[in-house]
Amino acid sequence: MTVFWVVVALFLLGALLLLIPPLWVVPAGPAAPPAARRSALAVALFVPVGSVATYLALGSPPSAPAAAVPAGTPRHEVTPAQIQAVASALADRLKADPADAEGWAMLARSYTALGRYRDAVAAFRRADELRPGQPGLLADHADVAAVVQGRRLSGEPARLIQRALDADPRHPKALALAGSAAFEARDYAAARGYWERLALIVPPGSATARSVQGSLAEARRLEGLALADVAPPATAGGTALTGEVALAPELKGRVAPGDTLFVFARAVQGSRLPLAILRRPVGDWPAPFRLDDSLAMSPELRLSGVTQVVIGVRVSRSGNATPQPGDLVGQSAPLAPGATGLRLRIDAVQP
Repeated sequence: MTVFWVVVALFLLGALLLLIPPLWVVPAGPAAPPAARRSALAVALFVPVGSVATYLALGSPPSAPAAAVPAGTPRHEVTPAQIQAVASALADRLKADPADAEGWAMLARSYTALGRYRDAVAAFRRADELRPGQPGLLADHADVAAVVQGRRLSGEPARLIQRALDADPRHPKALALAGSAAFEARDYAAARGYWERLALIVPPGSATARSVQGSLAEARRLEGLALADVAPPATAGGTALTGEVALAPELKGRVAPGDTLFVFARAVQGSRLPLAILRRPVGDWPAPFRLDDSLAMSPELRLSGVTQVVIGVRVSRSGNATPQPGDLVGQSAPLAPGATGLRLRIDAVQP
């Protein structure tokens, strides 16, 4: 039975790759109409659920209820009652076979279709425990987790999205969601970076590509407005570090779309752990940055708690927070928190 579900998943994935992109990227945009998001969600859910419902109705798995498709119901329609029957059948089967990751993922999507979002999140978590690191599963989990917390992508959804991108930096839905999360946080440069990466992998000239370009235009517009808003002079209590990062011309050929830029500050003396760290996709150069206490890794380690720092910059091909051989790096001289107008340069290669 497991082989069957894998084959089903592969066929459904192929269908969804054709159906979803034109709908999904519109919800990824900054001013998405609710109807567009509902359309994408309906296709994403009802194609697989409908296929499974039909199989449960016409096939012969032992767990399929006899009433999965009520008499007189057209075979091409999927009703809430059918989805509930699928969910009940899956839940019963998973009691006997709780290690079936595919079953938990299908149950999660069935619960999503029924609007049982908290139950869906619990099922997604179980599927992730059994088969961690699946980018599609993580992206779907992030989407539903955002619904549970008021359609906000910060917190757990953002962490799930990052895990999806760590597993597959080119995953379309993860890139779309990452751009939306950055846009929600008003980090328009990061949103632009994610959507630029998405634009590279969607069919040129397609409806999807046009939707991505619309989102990019809005991100660029708002990014420009943010950059035009000149930061106020540093005061005695101001500890934010602002400036831009440039890339040495001789290293431009070593940077590719999908690479990650890290900008971080650490104390000159004491712990080597970053006091603030900014992570975003590589975009245009020079890249603006702002480091402050909101980017601290822990309450005990903050820019406002030290008198001198150095700023490190790094371009990572792997996206790993730990430096890797071949990363492109640069570092500032010691400076005081609150410095503005900084000009940093990436001009070396991590040995």
